[in-house]
Formats: sequence, C-alpha cells, structure tokens
Amino acid sequence: MRTEIDLHGYQVVEAIDIFVKHYNGMVKEGDHSPISVIHGYGSSGSGGRIKRTLLKLLETSVGTLSFQQDAWNPGKTVIYPKKVLPEGAGIISSEILEYCLLQRSESKILGKFRQFGDLKVKNTLRRLVKQGVLAKSRKGRHTVYRRI
Repeated sequence: MRTEIDLHGYQVVEAIDIFVKHYNGMVKEGDHSPISVIHGYGSSGSGGRIKRTLLKLLETSVGTLSFQQDAWNPGKTVIYPKKVLPEGAGIISSEILEYCLLQRSESKILGKFRQFGDLKVKNTLRRLVKQGVLAKSRKGRHTVYRRI
C-alpha cells in the first residue's frame, strides 16, 4: 500500500473515512511504515477543517498510533501506525469529544449525532470512556458524559 495519502478535495467526513480505511488496511497487512497524510493547511494558514478533524482523531488514538506534524510543511502530518483503529473511529469520535467539552446527557448526544445511528454513537461513547478520554457519570436519572 502507499505510504502517502492526499486528502485534498474531499469533504471532511469522506477524508477521515478514506484515512481510516487506508490506515487500517496497512496495519492489517502488517505494514507499520509511516504514513504521510497531506491534508492542506486551510486558507487561513492555521489549519483547515480536514487538518483539525484529523488531529482530533489522532489525539484520541494515542495508544493506537503516534504522529507528528511535518516541521517544513504545515499541510502534512506523519503518522506512525501501531494497531488497527477501532471500528467507528473517525469523525464521530472527535465530534463527540468536542461536543462533550461541557457535560452532556446521553439523550442530548444521541439527538445531536442521530445521523450516525444510536448503536454506533453508544458504541463510540463506550469506547471513549474505556480509552479514558470521556468521563461517564449519573446526574439524577440521566447518564452524562464529559471530556476529560
């Protein structure tokens, strides 16, 4: 498989999905070569939506991979694979973590992310709690989550 992937021209959801499939394909084949991801740096120069979303995903996948931004090219990140990314990894994880900067009830989270389906959202919540990046607690009769 290629060790460079260019995400220019894709919508954010598409770009993250393409990255996750490419990454998992390499790891499943036993290829742990560094992957150069060209995501661009956005028109502001401080990071476009693909870059920001990709970095959120990478930050929540600490035990699964390591990464560093290219020192010479702010539109490129180098990823060092270790393990397969969990099924459902991608934009939903990073979006839930961003949404849960403030404490949110499970029903509010399910409503906000209903386009992904309740089962996928609940599985993602469980995985994020298990990874230690999301705290789960009770508030009255409601289950609530907050990013750690």
